[in-house]
Amino acid sequence: MIDIKNDKYIYNVILSRNPVNSINKDMLQGLKYAIDSLNYDMSRVLVISSSMKHFCAGADLKDRSDMSLDETVDFLDEINILYNKISDIEIPTVALIDGACLGGGLEMALACDFIISSNNGIFGFPETSIGIIPGAGGTQRMTRKVGPSTSMKWIFTAERYSAKDSFEDGVVDLLTASHEEDTQAFIDKILFNSPMGLRMSKKSIKQSFIDTGYKKEREAYLKTLYSQDRNEGLRSFKEKRPPNWKNK
Repeated sequence: MIDIKNDKYIYNVILSRNPVNSINKDMLQGLKYAIDSLNYDMSRVLVISSSMKHFCAGADLKDRSDMSLDETVDFLDEINILYNKISDIEIPTVALIDGACLGGGLEMALACDFIISSNNGIFGFPETSIGIIPGAGGTQRMTRKVGPSTSMKWIFTAERYSAKDSFEDGVVDLLTASHEEDTQAFIDKILFNSPMGLRMSKKSIKQSFIDTGYKKEREAYLKTLYSQDRNEGLRSFKEKRPPNWKNK
């Protein structure tokens, strides 16, 4: 489900659950183990990628639909703890994208310092189409990266964006035809520099943010979670029909 490879100071965390790497509890535990196993003496850059066709299409909605509301809240909190851990990693981090990077998958990528995508990358936040919001840091990290207007465009429309459009909107940092060559060239530029200098630079940059927004995001997510629209969103998704929103 999660493979780990350490090669020439690069710590590779490779998603391999199913074709879309949908996030369930087992995958979450595998990711947590991979992040907790990071050794800063051995690794100077962390890369999260996928061995499957897609990077990550977000939460496993079939698994989620069987959870109680309390279980859903607990699961969301576990995801937030994990993504905050990724965000707090001291060394530079890269999300390497092929295929779908949607919902919780995009939130995972945004927790990394850089998003590098092949030309076939597909990005988006589908949450509002099922009556919720990107509640694992998505509203906050997206806004910090691309600003309020673009963030609202992506979240309000729930559309999917090509790698090219995502690059033009500033979500993707590097668009590449060859992951192997272009990504390695980018990482090599980082590895050339002082490990201590990189870690202290990242720490300083991260301290420029105030994290009160994450609390507000959680409050907003919980409001949607206990709404009729959230239940309708999940039902319409399973039944493959347009939702009938109640606005309550």
